[in-house]
This record gives sequence, C-alpha cells and structure tokens, in this order.
Amino acid sequence: MTKDSPAKSGRADILIKWIMFTAAITGMALFSSFYPLQGNIPMIVIPSILVLLFAKPVFFEKLKLTTLLTMRIIIIFAALKLFNPQVYVDVIMLMLIVNILEATFTDLLRYKKYFNALSGFAVAIGVIALHGAWQFDAPFGDYYLAKGVIPMVTIFYVIAYTIWNWIFVTNEFSDSVALMHVGFLFAPILGSICTLGLGVYGGIGMWLLLRANSLAIGGWMQIGAKDWFEREFKSERFSTFVNWTKKKNVQIIAMLINIGLILAALAITFANGGIHFEFAPFFL
Repeated sequence: MTKDSPAKSGRADILIKWIMFTAAITGMALFSSFYPLQGNIPMIVIPSILVLLFAKPVFFEKLKLTTLLTMRIIIIFAALKLFNPQVYVDVIMLMLIVNILEATFTDLLRYKKYFNALSGFAVAIGVIALHGAWQFDAPFGDYYLAKGVIPMVTIFYVIAYTIWNWIFVTNEFSDSVALMHVGFLFAPILGSICTLGLGVYGGIGMWLLLRANSLAIGGWMQIGAKDWFEREFKSERFSTFVNWTKKKNVQIIAMLINIGLILAALAITFANGGIHFEFAPFFL
C-alpha cells in the first residue's frame, strides 16, 4: 500500500456514497412525481412531518421544508381531483418565484452576496418563460410539466437556476452539505433525462416537479441525518472547489452567464408568441 492510498480510498468512498445518495433521491423523486399518493405520501409527506416534529432544523431548513411539504400535501388533493389540478400548477409557478426570492434576499441581506442576488432576481423573473400544465391525458400517473415554448428555453432556465442555487447553498450551508446539494441539483436533471422516452409527456418538462420532490426528499434526509452527512461527505478537495467558486471574479462570471441565459430564454419566448396566462377555474 502506498503512502497516499488511504486518501485515495477516502475520496472513492465519498464518491460512492454520493452516487448512491443521488441515485436514491432520483428514483424516489421520479416515483413520487408520477404517483402523488403511492409515492409522495410515504417518501416525502410522512418523513418530512416526522423530521419537522422530532429533529432540530435551522430556520431556513424548517421554512423550506415546511413550504415543500405543504405543496406535497396539496398535490394529493389535486391528484384526487378534489379541485382543478391546473390551479395547483398555477400556484406552484408562483411558489417557485417566492422560494427563489426568499433565498435571494437571504443572499442579499444576510451574506451580502450581491452578484448572486442579481442572479436570483433574474432567475425569479425568468419563471415567466415557463408554462406549467397538468397532464390530464398522460398514459399513466398524475403529474404536471413546466416548460418553455421550445425545449431550449427550459434548458436555459434549468442551467441558470442550477448555477444560481449552487452558489446560494455554498453560502448557506457547510461544504459537506453543499456536496449533498450537488446531488439535489443533479437528480432532477438526471430524472428528466430518464423520462425522455415518454416524448411530450416527459423530458426536461419534468424538471420542476422533480426538483421540488428531490429537494423535499433531500431536505428531510439532510435535517434528520445532518451529523452523518457532515462527517461522511467531508472532502478537502471539494472544499477547495467551493472556495474557488466563492471568488469575486468567479461569481461575476456566474452572474453574467445566468443573466445572459435568462435574457435568451425570454427573448426566445417573446419571439415565439410571448407569454400567455389565464387563471384556471377552481373546479373542473
């Protein structure tokens, strides 16, 4: 055994654990997305309630998980058609803006991260380029899609959101938890790729629903087993990368990329008919 073997083994060990974690939340998010009753209730709703009752989350974690849990409970009633599910989707799009602004003002007021805050405002505005629609005629499951006028709009938005949110979590959490959030951010993208075979009923339009589910699943895991993740996901190499992303020049470049992507998404949207929205009736 060479002198540096333990370090290499440690890095491999962290990578394997991260892959298993990411694969697990991706699979759970997919099942919960298509089946709000059979998957969502046991994998998100019940564990989240237990964690909120018996764990000790910090304020932002508690607020975020409570918001996600509330929407995961309401989607059950939407799936049961107790009201028009499209109303739920319209509310989800609004909640996305609220959640982004919530994090953006945290960056702005608490951490003084002005460049990422500008990215956050751009990403919040960019939500108008997405249109959410409940899939009433889907071949199976009860779920919704959120996408732009063409797939490229959605892809641009997803990239901008991912860069912005990544920088936000490095400010809000430790490097170990930030590594978890790489899995949170990668899971909905991976899940969207896995659903490409569904054609118009899958693909990148699944991203928003998968993002909400993977974040909720990862949220109760993070809060419930924070000490374990802090210990098992600790990596000096990853911490070095995080510190690099916090450099002023890097954050300026990230901001410019994000704003450019959002402007491109909006330009494509307006060039293809613009933004159309009308309130759905509460009952079918």
